[in-house]
Amino acid sequence: MYQSRYHYENQFLSIAVDSLTGEFLELIYKKTGENLIKNSSYLLHQPFQLFASAGEQKIRLFGGDSYAIAGDEALRPRITHQQDDEKIRIQVSYDRLTDGDKSYDVSLIYWIELPLTTAKLHWRLSLANRQPELLIEDVRFPCINGVYFGKTWEDDTLVYPYNAGLKIQNPVGFFCQKSPCIYWKWQEYRYVYSLGNIATGPDEDGLYAMDYSYSGPLSMTWLDYYGDDIGLYFANHDPLPRNCSLRAETYGNSSPGMNFAFVHHPYCTSGTDWHSPQLVAAVHSGDWHRGAEIYRSFRQTHSPLTPSKRPSWFEQSAGLVAHYDFKYQNGGVVHRYEDIPRLLDEARELGLNHLLLAGWHHGGFDHGFPEYRTDEDLGSEEEFRNAVGTVREKGGHISFYINSRIANTKYDPSGDFTAQNAVRQQDGSPFVEVAGNLKFAVMCVHAPQWRRRLQDAVRYATQKIGADGVYLDQLAMAPPCICHNPAHGHHFDDWNSGYHSLLQEISQNTSDVPMSMLVEGVSDAYRGETSGSLISTFSYYCTGSFPELYKYTYPEQILVDMLYPESNMAMRPVHIGQASTDIINKAFVTGAYFWIYDLVDDNSFHRDPKQLHYLKDVIALRNYWLQHFGHGVFRDTDGILEIPETLVKRFDVPHGVLLAVARAECSSTECAILSHNRITEAAAYTVTKGIVEKYPLDYKHTDGKWTFPLPQKPISLIVFNERKQ
Repeated sequence: MYQSRYHYENQFLSIAVDSLTGEFLELIYKKTGENLIKNSSYLLHQPFQLFASAGEQKIRLFGGDSYAIAGDEALRPRITHQQDDEKIRIQVSYDRLTDGDKSYDVSLIYWIELPLTTAKLHWRLSLANRQPELLIEDVRFPCINGVYFGKTWEDDTLVYPYNAGLKIQNPVGFFCQKSPCIYWKWQEYRYVYSLGNIATGPDEDGLYAMDYSYSGPLSMTWLDYYGDDIGLYFANHDPLPRNCSLRAETYGNSSPGMNFAFVHHPYCTSGTDWHSPQLVAAVHSGDWHRGAEIYRSFRQTHSPLTPSKRPSWFEQSAGLVAHYDFKYQNGGVVHRYEDIPRLLDEARELGLNHLLLAGWHHGGFDHGFPEYRTDEDLGSEEEFRNAVGTVREKGGHISFYINSRIANTKYDPSGDFTAQNAVRQQDGSPFVEVAGNLKFAVMCVHAPQWRRRLQDAVRYATQKIGADGVYLDQLAMAPPCICHNPAHGHHFDDWNSGYHSLLQEISQNTSDVPMSMLVEGVSDAYRGETSGSLISTFSYYCTGSFPELYKYTYPEQILVDMLYPESNMAMRPVHIGQASTDIINKAFVTGAYFWIYDLVDDNSFHRDPKQLHYLKDVIALRNYWLQHFGHGVFRDTDGILEIPETLVKRFDVPHGVLLAVARAECSSTECAILSHNRITEAAAYTVTKGIVEKYPLDYKHTDGKWTFPLPQKPISLIVFNERKQ
């Protein structure tokens, strides 16, 4: 009997592939009977597309449609399946692929495994390129297109792990919005800030897309798209941190639905094969928290989640004061080495004990890379070492800025170092970025000389000068590169593994005492090697910044966020200052490590007395939190009945629960949490002029719900001691 579609199902899901073309057409959640694929554009292809080149020609390959197969039987796939006690395994095999015009000698097999006891699909793909002169650069797989829930897409939500996380309501409508931009000048720098959507498009297919690389700014290899008590988890379950990107796209309101795909970069030449990692799609009840738990469970089986060498002093620290004003890119000097002990005293007035210095080296910040040695305009090496030693003797901590990615070509007049160590592009030229009148070569993390140069810089900072920490800029923020220099001994997709091994080597070879290691950006590729990760939510504050996504997935990790004054700031635009309180509050309730600039005249809370007072109170309460309760385990809003105009986040702490609270309005609002444990004590902690006060908190208990009043303060802590029933 003829079947236009082959159907396969377990107790949770039913899927279907086209019996002639092998296309993936149905993903039905049996609890509701709803096909989640509601818009299958015939211009797109699921579940795969290949992007290739032959000389200057760009080629897109896919399986043939019914008309192509009628003209060339070699394009018809073979579709088989096997079933055992654990799973159904569907195999779709293509001997040749087409570009819509002619066929190519590229064979491909994709598999879908449908476990019998879960609502998951496991995907894999294998291809063999036998087409002369063809280079397969990118593979999109699996492609699941046209998804939304229920009768409308407008009430669906996307969480996407852009630099810790974005949360986007109605992404179908949001992605196609034209976003205003703010342009800002500070010293020699030119910045552009989006006030909304960061999706690009429309592209040549008419699609608006977010397509960011792992790692970075893609922090994890999963997303979640959810509606009313139903969600789609979409993830790359590769235990190795290979280069890929995660694509979420839509035609917008004119043709609604979300498309999802992972983009792999095999650079598969003629005569070679490529095999994908395992990819997973799962349907779940509830919201994105369920997706986070699936992903965490996968990662937990392959590597430790807790950093192995994070120093105890960093664990107990609320934040740092960053001085980028030793020597600026334009040569301007604000501080000298002899000022460093005084800068620690000023940081302690805020309640902090950790300094980060940039521009400390020859040539200054954003200029003298990689000349990581003392600069004569700032003082002698002995003065530098003595100043740092004084900070350490006073119980302070100090970290040095090092750029992990770029080198100023000015310091390589012969070009030999750049030729040997820079990322080589496909045409053989080094990858060079231009900033003003400066040229920076992007260095390959696998190049032995460059790795030694970075390790020498860290050793100089820590062992010669005496710092107990480093900050590695750009490491998990700038996108990975594909380097075509065979002398570096790497594969095309292992940029992230190169940085991972570099971090391990730095940690092992620089000191017997653990040092703090901060990196720009956040990536679970490096989660076991870093002390903290800078997420800079100010830069995408208007886009739906949602660091809770990463923090809930990895509560063991410490996220570092920049805080800004409200007024009299030159470094950032006005709209960032206007969000000052919101940014501070979010960092507080999510347990972030505070990054506070103190740049004379350009970015300092000392020029904003009102926010300086607020900042000191926030730091005082955070210090009290860490001293008495530790970091706790971030649980986001689990069990909290949310209320308007109030940020409340839950942390599990020894013997109970801690709620971190920030309020825009201090009205007499009640809050409630769900818990079947018995509360033995409840207390609130507030702060006034840097003094933390504790008082008992009244509460009511009804049917597992504990109701209590919120303190009449902008920020507070509420702690419940619990005993299990």
